Amino acid sequence: MAASKLGPDLVIAGAARSGTSALAAQLSSHPDIDAGSIKESNYFSRDLGRGPGWYDGLYRDRRAGLLRMDASTSYTSAGYPDGLARLAAAAPDALVVYVVRQPTERALSHYLFRRHHFRIDDATDFGSALAASSYYLDASDYARWLAQLRALFGEQQVLVVPFEVVTTSPQDATTQISSQLGLAAPTAAAQQGRRHRNDVVEYRNAATQRAARMLRRSPLYPRLRATLGADRVREARELFTRQPRLPSTAEAMASCTPEQLDRLRRLDERAGAAVQDHLVGQDARLGLGWAPKSFAAGA
Repeated sequence: MAASKLGPDLVIAGAARSGTSALAAQLSSHPDIDAGSIKESNYFSRDLGRGPGWYDGLYRDRRAGLLRMDASTSYTSAGYPDGLARLAAAAPDALVVYVVRQPTERALSHYLFRRHHFRIDDATDFGSALAASSYYLDASDYARWLAQLRALFGEQQVLVVPFEVVTTSPQDATTQISSQLGLAAPTAAAQQGRRHRNDVVEYRNAATQRAARMLRRSPLYPRLRATLGADRVREARELFTRQPRLPSTAEAMASCTPEQLDRLRRLDERAGAAVQDHLVGQDARLGLGWAPKSFAAGA
C-alpha cells in the first residue's frame, strides 16, 4: 500500500497525559474525521510489525473529504526513537498536533497513570521512578520533540496546543485544528472532551487487569470498540475500575532528592522556553493568543 494512502492526515503525537484523549474525542465527533476503531494505534512506533493491512483496517475506506486521525502519544516517546521518522515518511503532509502540559506536572501524572492504571511501574514513589529511568523526563523534554517535529514536518504543519486550551477552551482548539484541515469545527467538541478525560483509575483486581490487557492486544479489540463505540467501552471500563488513593503533588515531590528536584527545575525551564518560542511564532502566524495560556508565560 502506498505511503500516501496509508498515512494519517491528522496526528496527535503527544505529549502523554496532556489532554490528548480529550482532544481526540473532541475531534472524533467531526463527520469528516475518521478517528479509527482504536484511539492509539501506535503503528509507527510499537506496532509496525502488525503490517499496513492491520493499520489500514482500523479506518473506514478512503474517500474524498474524509480525513484519518491517529492519536498515538508513543510517537514522542524515547522508547521509539524511529517513530516520528516513520510517521513522516508515511504522512509527510499531515498536520501534527502536539499538546503540552507543565513538564513536571505531566511527568508526575504519567508516572501515576502507569503505576496505578497499567501497573507497569514498580516504583513506589515518584523519586524512585525518576531514579530508575529517564522515561518520564524524556517525554516532558519538549525542546527535543519540537525540534524533531519541526525538522520532519516543517513549522507550519506543527500545531502546539497548551493543556489549558484543551481543558478550558476546547472549542478554540478544535476550531483551529479544523480550520487548518479545511473543515468546519465540530459542534459537540466540549461535551465529548469532558466525557473522555483520562483520570487516573485502577482496576479492582489483578485478574481484571490481565483480562483488560489481553483484550486490548487482541485482534478482535478494534472490531469490538468500533461496534460498541468509545462511550460504551468507557462505561464498561468504569464498572471494573475505582479511584485509587493518589499522593498529593507535595507528597510526590517530597520523595525526590535535591538533585532530582534541580533536574526537574531545569527541565521546566528548558521545555518551557521551547514551547513559548514556538507559540509566539505560531500566534503571530495564525492570529491566536495561546502563548499567554502556556505554562511558560510567567517564566
